[in-house]
Amino acid sequence: MLGGIRAAQSTWIGKALTTLIFGVILIAFVIWGIGDPFRGGSANAVAQVGDVTITTAAYRQAYQADLQDIQRRTRRAVTNEEAHRIGLDARVLSRLMSNAALDDRAQSFGLAISDRQIAKGILSDPSFAGPGGAFDRARFNEVLRDNNFTEASFIREQRGTYLRQELVGALIGGIEAPTAAIDALHRYEDETRSLDAIALPASAAGPAPVPDDAAARAYYDGHKAAFTAPQYRKLVVLAVTPATVAKPDDVSEADAQALYEKDKAARFSTPEKRHVSQVVFPTEDAAAAFVRRVRAGEPFADAVKADGLGDKLVDLGTVAKEAIFDRAVADAAFGLPAMGITDPVKGTFGTVVAQVDAVEPGATQPFAAVAPDLKREIAGRRAGAALTALHDRIEDARASGKTLAEAAAAAGLQVRTIDTIDAQGKGRDGAPVAGLVDGPDLLKAAFASDIGVDNDTLSTPDGGTVWFEVAGIDPARPLTFDEAKAKVQAVWTEEETSRRLDAKAAELVRDIDAGTQTMEGVAASLGLAVEHVADAKRAGAAGLPPGVVAKAFDVPVGSAGSAATGPTGRTLFKVIDSVTPPLDPDAENIKRIAQRYGAALQDAVINDYLGTLGAKLGTKVNQAAVQQASSGAGY
Repeated sequence: MLGGIRAAQSTWIGKALTTLIFGVILIAFVIWGIGDPFRGGSANAVAQVGDVTITTAAYRQAYQADLQDIQRRTRRAVTNEEAHRIGLDARVLSRLMSNAALDDRAQSFGLAISDRQIAKGILSDPSFAGPGGAFDRARFNEVLRDNNFTEASFIREQRGTYLRQELVGALIGGIEAPTAAIDALHRYEDETRSLDAIALPASAAGPAPVPDDAAARAYYDGHKAAFTAPQYRKLVVLAVTPATVAKPDDVSEADAQALYEKDKAARFSTPEKRHVSQVVFPTEDAAAAFVRRVRAGEPFADAVKADGLGDKLVDLGTVAKEAIFDRAVADAAFGLPAMGITDPVKGTFGTVVAQVDAVEPGATQPFAAVAPDLKREIAGRRAGAALTALHDRIEDARASGKTLAEAAAAAGLQVRTIDTIDAQGKGRDGAPVAGLVDGPDLLKAAFASDIGVDNDTLSTPDGGTVWFEVAGIDPARPLTFDEAKAKVQAVWTEEETSRRLDAKAAELVRDIDAGTQTMEGVAASLGLAVEHVADAKRAGAAGLPPGVVAKAFDVPVGSAGSAATGPTGRTLFKVIDSVTPPLDPDAENIKRIAQRYGAALQDAVINDYLGTLGAKLGTKVNQAAVQQASSGAGY
């Protein structure tokens, strides 16, 4: 919200300034070459640009405002550590230094703005509008309070913002994308190629090669690092969740039936849908006459056309009753026993006649089909108290020094022992270990722990708890040749097949370009099909992998090429034609290109200007003060 307030985006200059402030990240560091941190300087300043000082308080306020904005948008708390990882501290400093440089220039040029102009801008700012659209003093105060502004400080901020807008507007005003550049981008983006393509499988390179022991051994010796056994761990796990505690068999039929009846309409029923069209008539008499004619046999569409009401005919689509906005029309349309037209209805927007020409019956799942699920649901809800009691008993037993297995036994439960599992959740046979509760979090915690560590519990999304112990660690180790032989053979075969397929594809490309082979002849000899693609653009083409499309635009029209489509797959293609539509300045896509490139030019001018300005004015940064202000120190 504050960004919208500061940018005053009602003008194109304001939008340009927004691009300056939020689009140029770290420009101060990259272009200005900031260095020479304050030596013994005051902790009350984080940076200085020329004669303009950025105070620690101003930086802290801007940083906190941006941090709060991120938290509002992500709807969660964001720590300072997370904010630093995404570069928020540097981004805020860069913005403030850019503003300071522009403020220095505005002062040197003697730019000024009257209080009346500032007041006019605030009064017309939609951020401060009330329900009626006019300026609302209460809303104004609320926004300022939410963004840690007083009225005086906000007006002072706005004064600087408007002056910076004027300066930036003068700098980039009139900069537009050159026609030649637009045409070049248009030809690049909108060129459409047609091509014939053949998907070459691995078999196109001949029978799959198999290495002998000598070749396999040589490959193993040269790639030993690729053949290692992962670290395995032995885990003792106890999961107490609603699913493990719930007892669906204890739920009576009556209880399940009661929940079914309560939720039947919302959960187990599909409402009837009808295809409804409606016509609004100028008078009730005209509507009544229309109904009589249609019921006498005149087709609905012909009657609408004869009365000149085509612009009043609205197709509401195939909808449920609740989806029709006008309740009177909905009641009438769904009150018909089947297809037909309604009597005239006094609707919200006039007298209406509705037609129903298709009906999709509703359906309800029978109780017997959903009863098991309902019983499990009810049992899960009732398991809450049991979960709490079991959790407390297990924790008390662990606190007394019992192992997890002993604590589980004391609570009448049994742990699960997983003899071998790797960090990806696979056993020694390479297959995933089934039945892991909260698997990703369990594995992450287990492989960050060690034998004998008293681990924190894990909470499952459904309110359960998972305890675990690391009972053993089998370190990662190199596989012997005999252990890795099957994998070595498979990898060697894959690489050799890929090499042969590359050679085959290159041979076919040469033959097609030389005219000794055709795409159709190649396809026939391999028992494959030729696929014609008529609308390939650099952005992509239906049915073709991105790598093939990219390669197709590197090949001249009339020539062949090939591209990899996986380790043992290639696509052979021939470019048939290339078409680029004429440049139409009024076309929407051309306008988007011009706008995008024009904005890029404006950004480049702003970047160059700020770079030159920063070097001329001189800049200093107190990194210690920045770190302190953005880490919450001193709060």
